Amino acid sequence: MTFARNPAAYERLRHVSPDSRETQIAHIHHSLAATQWWSADRLRQLQNLRLTRLIGLAQRHVPFYAGKLEGLIDAIDGSVIPAAWATLPLLTKAQIRSDGARLRSQNLPSDTRLFATKTSGSTGVPLELVQTAEFWDNFYATKLRLLTWHSVDLRHKTIEILPPRGAPRADPVRRLPAGESPFNAIFDSGPYLRVSIFTAIEWQLELLVREAPQYLLTQPSNLRLLLRELRRSGRRIPSLRLVRTQAGQLDPDLRTECREVLGVPLVDVYGATEAGYIAFQCPKYDHYHVQSELNLVEVLGDDGRPCQPGQTGRIVVTPLFANVMPLFRYDLGDYAEVGPPCDCGRGLPVLRRIFGRQTELLTLPSGEKRFSTFGSRIFTKIPSVAQFQIAKAPRPPPPPPRPPGAWARPGRRRRGPPSFRFPPPAPPPLRHRIKYWQTLRRGRCCLLS
Repeated sequence: MTFARNPAAYERLRHVSPDSRETQIAHIHHSLAATQWWSADRLRQLQNLRLTRLIGLAQRHVPFYAGKLEGLIDAIDGSVIPAAWATLPLLTKAQIRSDGARLRSQNLPSDTRLFATKTSGSTGVPLELVQTAEFWDNFYATKLRLLTWHSVDLRHKTIEILPPRGAPRADPVRRLPAGESPFNAIFDSGPYLRVSIFTAIEWQLELLVREAPQYLLTQPSNLRLLLRELRRSGRRIPSLRLVRTQAGQLDPDLRTECREVLGVPLVDVYGATEAGYIAFQCPKYDHYHVQSELNLVEVLGDDGRPCQPGQTGRIVVTPLFANVMPLFRYDLGDYAEVGPPCDCGRGLPVLRRIFGRQTELLTLPSGEKRFSTFGSRIFTKIPSVAQFQIAKAPRPPPPPPRPPGAWARPGRRRRGPPSFRFPPPAPPPLRHRIKYWQTLRRGRCCLLS
């Protein structure tokens, strides 16, 4: 719901302090409504200004970057030098874990509001982060852009099925009668239910049917289980208008299945606790727009150079509002395919597809690496299969080399090994083995390369 569609939102803002959080979010969102239509060059200029400011803060106040950021800023025009920026080493999760204290600013104003947070720890030990109110104000303004792009009406009911926030609760459902903060202070907001994703799928579906929400937010893997249960039970959720997914790799076939089973579109979001919203779905197409006002995003190939449209590389992000804990060129471990400029008119860069982490790469017997998306629905056609997981066994070590002449037999002309005489087809076939289990452990299942 935009401000234009809800004049009462403006009236509410007149009765709150100009320095309030809600007013700041509204002002940032108003700015985002304009910058989305800027050209790519103009957006890069805005990023350069914010990046220059962040580099200056880090040079003066963050011990980790002492002496590491020299030569990045042009002495004449004060902008970041692209060639120098490209030589800055990538920041890893291991460095954040080991040098977290040195990554924090040592000279903050006394009135700075700080927020401590942790990542989900999907790749190991969670990262401990510190962020400012400015970071979160921009986060929520960008979220408001997402809701505006996809015409979400906050007056209707939303059910969120995600991992629980904070300490464990006895009740798996938390009801917010007037929507989620801070939007409930700006807009007329309907009920908002937060549900633990660790509850049984059958129970989740029963709740959705009973509560009849207009909007559903969950992870892609959980949505697939819900769709499977809907097919099995024959039940429907006619009130639903839109499904949003986040925090997981979205296989392309899930959009199709969502429309087939629920009759509604699916909108996917890509982000990280360390950076906030990184990219989310275009209002016109299925591809993603990078949120350039919030993050500087690079997609780099194996040679460290920026990928061109159609190429896939690792995602490297620099949060532009991480003032208290700057993360320059942070390697998230995820991969994406770069897309061409979008004809929707927005100058925001395009990611055609977003893949999983490096641990979700599939290594073929030839040594070639491919992303391990599994788009087949073959298992959904077997009534006795409720869930399935795919794992690749560790690659066996190569056999020891044979001494020269080992393939030759007495009295015969020496020949090469049979495996060399008949090259395998491309791509090489994979041997597979199926195991049946009564239950599968919930959580991330990675393909090991």
